[in-house]
Amino acid sequence: MKTRTINISKDTYRILSELASENDTFDDVIRFLICYFEEFSDNQAKSYNGEIVNFESGNLDNVTKLTLNDLEKRISKLENS
Repeated sequence: MKTRTINISKDTYRILSELASENDTFDDVIRFLICYFEEFSDNQAKSYNGEIVNFESGNLDNVTKLTLNDLEKRISKLENS
């Protein structure tokens, strides 16, 4: 794989280091972040941000109650997909 050098601040280096797992390279972390932030369209992001505002202001109309067991099942399913 060809590599390139990029200039980053010490603070950015620290943040990337904190996000990386023991065996992750900075390339792994940057690729993960790119994929994570490309998953949502602008409309989806706007909708999710609206729901966050609703939640933070106490409007729980669209909130679903989950048990810890349900949450663990969902996390396990996401990790295995």
